Amino acid sequence: MDRKLSPQTEKDIFALDIGTRNVVGMLIHYENETCKVEEYVSIPHDQRSMADGQIEDIALTAKTVMAVKSALEEKCGMSFSRVAIAAAGRALLTRQASAVRKLDSGKPIAEDMVRALELEAVTTAQEELVGTDTENEEKSSRTYYCVGHTVVRYLLDDYPIQTLVGHRGSEMKAELIAAFLPSIVVESLYSVVDMCGLTAHSMTLEPIAAMNVMIPKELRLINIALADIGAGTADIAISQKGSIAAYAMATVAGDEITEDIVQQYLVDFGTAERMKLSAGDEKINYTDILGFEHCISGDELIESIDGSVSTLARTIAENIRESNGGSPAAVFLVGGGSLIPGLSEKIAGELEIPPERVAVGGKNLRCKIEIDGGNSISPEFVTPVGIGITAAMHTGYDFSVVTLNSARFRIFDTKRISCAEMLMQAGFKANQIIGRSGRGLSFTVNGERRNIHGETGIPSQITVNGERVALDYVIKPGDNIMFTPAVSGKNAVMTVAELNGGTVNASGHIIIDGEEYPFGAVTEVNGKEVSGDYRLQNFDEVTVTNVGTVGRMCSLIGADALYLNGRAVDMSMRFTDGQVFTTSHSSDTENEPLWDGDDNAPRHSTSNKAREYIREQERARQASFPDVEPQEDPTKEPYCTVDSLNVQADMSNITEPMQNRLKEMTDKLKQSSILETVQSETADTDEFSVPTEIILNGKPLTLPARDDRTAHTFLELMALADIDMDAAPPSGNMILTINGKNASFMDELHSGNEIVIRWAEK
Repeated sequence: MDRKLSPQTEKDIFALDIGTRNVVGMLIHYENETCKVEEYVSIPHDQRSMADGQIEDIALTAKTVMAVKSALEEKCGMSFSRVAIAAAGRALLTRQASAVRKLDSGKPIAEDMVRALELEAVTTAQEELVGTDTENEEKSSRTYYCVGHTVVRYLLDDYPIQTLVGHRGSEMKAELIAAFLPSIVVESLYSVVDMCGLTAHSMTLEPIAAMNVMIPKELRLINIALADIGAGTADIAISQKGSIAAYAMATVAGDEITEDIVQQYLVDFGTAERMKLSAGDEKINYTDILGFEHCISGDELIESIDGSVSTLARTIAENIRESNGGSPAAVFLVGGGSLIPGLSEKIAGELEIPPERVAVGGKNLRCKIEIDGGNSISPEFVTPVGIGITAAMHTGYDFSVVTLNSARFRIFDTKRISCAEMLMQAGFKANQIIGRSGRGLSFTVNGERRNIHGETGIPSQITVNGERVALDYVIKPGDNIMFTPAVSGKNAVMTVAELNGGTVNASGHIIIDGEEYPFGAVTEVNGKEVSGDYRLQNFDEVTVTNVGTVGRMCSLIGADALYLNGRAVDMSMRFTDGQVFTTSHSSDTENEPLWDGDDNAPRHSTSNKAREYIREQERARQASFPDVEPQEDPTKEPYCTVDSLNVQADMSNITEPMQNRLKEMTDKLKQSSILETVQSETADTDEFSVPTEIILNGKPLTLPARDDRTAHTFLELMALADIDMDAAPPSGNMILTINGKNASFMDELHSGNEIVIRWAEK
């Protein structure tokens, strides 16, 4: 007659280790920060339903798990409803990533700023993991679950710091390790648990579980490697500088030794497993697949598998060295495979460390655990004990099912998952979760600093069960979440016309002593007059001069008076377009109006001289480049054609030394593989099959598409920036930026880029 089973309590932990060869169930009672192993059951799979730690046949695996559950319930007199499980380390994918953000030095760093910084780094890691296939971005972002991240360090203005919150500075940075699991691993484990009528309340990774038993936090300052050698895989974890620094996985383990025995002794897999476990016995009896009985010594078996053991040791050591960046100070071996005779000595030899620095774990544990009145366990039970300890410490993970934007979504949490973390797991980007304000604009006007703020972004909106919540709201299983992504603000943009209250630059021109002068609002940027559609750039130095009266003009040109038709005019008189003045009261024909408003009439002024100068430059350009089609009207807007690094444009304003330096740099680039690399990396892209539209020093510029569809480079603009080499400041410093960031000569140009090329302040 079946006895009545008592229900499972909160202090009773059912730990389940679903291995490739066996399933181990263990009851651990947790109280007063001490774990006591009450009972355990280990049952092998009837068939090979798992391969290399991955469930392949869910129904067969669930059958073995159900047998373990029933047997343990019978031994303990307890009915289990909740279970703690673990995933094999072979499925874990980790990526290191970092994120940097500029700060307003006057404001302290808030928690949400740090959270946004970390989310940005995690997003970078996930993009690296899933690739950049934008067509399948949503699908690929769901392929892997982010199971958490660990911050390696924070930096404030390049100085390492323990925490960023509350500090002030100009730049903060976060470096972290993000961990991901393929969805198939998680879903298969949960399917098995569901089929057995259990609820998974804690999930961890097998190498982390073993670490929590063998290498507690106080020992993680030491550089120690732990290898959990099972049947299908050898999971590796590395500790150093107080934390778990890396994970790895060797694709060989105990099954390789078993398969070697199968081949050498012509036995089935089960017989080979029993022979392997009996390697320490004096005599081993077995029957081969032909029905013949044999008897060999344990030493003979060990000698016969020496080659495969050496291969296993070499593979584990190579993975340890690769993950650790060299040999560690010590190694712990756990799992059933750690008991293979001679394995620890061979691993020590491969790592070139003393044999006593490689130990088989399970003895004299430092964590608070009781097993049969002591604190020692067999190596093959280290992982299930670790699963229970991890659940007891509430450091394991768990999945919760929620509804996100009307679709069911399973989240992998840590008992306390915020809305922001859940959205990141769902594949939303950092700028969708926490919107950004547009980039600001900073320049000077008549020596006074002006700062134009970018457009404020529209924050995301989150409701849980119909109520508005913040990003740090803790999600609960079953929550109905609606999320509207944030919209980032536009970058600050201002033209000269907008700066001058909507008016264009000059409202007209007058003639004084035969020279043309503009009047109205005259704007110069970095020493050069610009038009009203010029778009201001960061670091621009703007000078605005309002010239509307005779008195203001006289003060600017140093004249005592102006004369119109030989008569002095009042200082308060305002100008009219086309007026002709002299600075003396003489009246000769040269001072007669030279322009009557007819564009076809000769205009002997600075503008007319400029037109003639452009014609001369066009004739010179045709002489230098006879294969280039001439402009229909060279007095129209100047143009350039760019072909690779051969800049075909007016270079008369660039001094000979500058031309020589550009030519020398071009020749060196052609002789190297840099140009070929840039062209090959950008070839055959749709972006560069059309003209590239940019802003150079505030003016629109179109660079025609090349036949080979490669990108234009920053160097090509040096001949188009109208740099006055004679006006260089004493420092010789030049501002070279793309979108406000420092540029190099080989940077690619993309449509929409805003480029500044000019001398720095004198």
